[in-house]
Amino acid sequence: MKILLLVPDGVAVRNYIYSDFIQELHQANFEVVLYHQIPTPAIQEIINIKGNFISNYVRIPDFKERFLSRILRESSAYARLMFNSKLLQNKTILLFWNGKSNQFKRTVLLRLSEVIGYFASQKYSWILRLEKLYQFGILNNSTSKIIAADLTEINPDYILNLHQRAVITAPIISIAKQKGIKTGTVIFSWDNIPKARLISKYDSYFVWSDLMKFELETLYTEINSTSIKVAGTPQFEFYFNEKFKLSKEVFFNTYKLDLDKKTVCFSANDTSSPYEATYLEDLCEDIMKIEESNRPQILFRKCPVDHSNRFDNVLKKYQKLIISIVPDWRVASPLQTNFTDIYPSFSDISLLVNTVLHSDVVINLGSTMAHDFALYNKPCLYINYDPVQNSKFKVKDIFGFQHFKSMNEIDAVGWVNNKNDYKDKIQQAINNPETIGPERIKWMQKIVRFPLQNNSNNLVQEIISQCTSV
Repeated sequence: MKILLLVPDGVAVRNYIYSDFIQELHQANFEVVLYHQIPTPAIQEIINIKGNFISNYVRIPDFKERFLSRILRESSAYARLMFNSKLLQNKTILLFWNGKSNQFKRTVLLRLSEVIGYFASQKYSWILRLEKLYQFGILNNSTSKIIAADLTEINPDYILNLHQRAVITAPIISIAKQKGIKTGTVIFSWDNIPKARLISKYDSYFVWSDLMKFELETLYTEINSTSIKVAGTPQFEFYFNEKFKLSKEVFFNTYKLDLDKKTVCFSANDTSSPYEATYLEDLCEDIMKIEESNRPQILFRKCPVDHSNRFDNVLKKYQKLIISIVPDWRVASPLQTNFTDIYPSFSDISLLVNTVLHSDVVINLGSTMAHDFALYNKPCLYINYDPVQNSKFKVKDIFGFQHFKSMNEIDAVGWVNNKNDYKDKIQQAINNPETIGPERIKWMQKIVRFPLQNNSNNLVQEIISQCTSV
């Protein structure tokens, strides 16, 4: 059997292409082909790591939506956000609508989408009609003809989309349906479903957990529940693989960390979280109150896709306290920083694994790094205060997001409720880690299928089942 993996951007590379998922497909006698839009250096990196398991690499042709198609897609997204917000009684869902722009044409597009989406949200069948119109509209162009020719030549038995939000995959899935090729998609992350960015419809949907299956059934009632498969996600498998682990001595000596000090990892979010540098400075100010002989060091991990200089002043001011370890993600061109040009190196997996393995506690604003640390049963502290008063960016909105409802009645993390809270919470987490978020594993078990080591195989077995079903 031949499987075509859609890799629309570099973000999908780490969790699926670098994982054991590719080997599992190969062992199950799949011929693996990548249909991608990632840069040449990323392809070379994949060839170096997985070259024996992937038979061909075909570039997805550039696809530019027409203005009307873009309106239809954005209108249906806005309509779903409104619908989801009402259905789940959660206003924070509407914050996922990015309705701001400095460009006149895009501003007009967004305002039109909001008007159309508002009316469509009043009746679910109208949302479905918008989505069908969008699927019809994206097929009548030159790109679709190239894609159709590519699919004819590749002739896959199954197509799996590795990032359901990518617009470039929409015409591929529509053409695959016309050709009678079975399709599936992974839901890329634990927070994706309520965000209303499931652009296409598939024969199968592979989700992390029963919770995600329930969300998909609730918010997309047109999807048959038998099409939703709980397969977990391969992205946590790296933590169980000894080949990625270094001794503490080697890791600390490589990055000039102090072996005699405890280590606090501050993992930053991307630029959509505007006060990350302020939080880092607050952390440093409070941690400096600890006697030097007992003062932990800070291992700073920047968000891989954040290329801003917003942390520079804090890093310079506290250079004796902070050790910055830059994620090994690369940009194909220094002039371009969109997701198709950014990709992780294979070496960043080991860097991340050892950051988690050799740190004592992680601090962040609602990051999924809480789950990574939970794998080694290590505590996470979530930042829970607004550093700037009267700002439109509110921490209560972050923790009001639907995916954090999974933490209700589960004591999974500790909370830093003000800028003078770091010192005490850090000392508690270091000295008595079992008292900070003691139910961290319970939370993770709710979010993703266990045992985590089996998730690549789970996904492959589900794909086999779909390929062989009539």
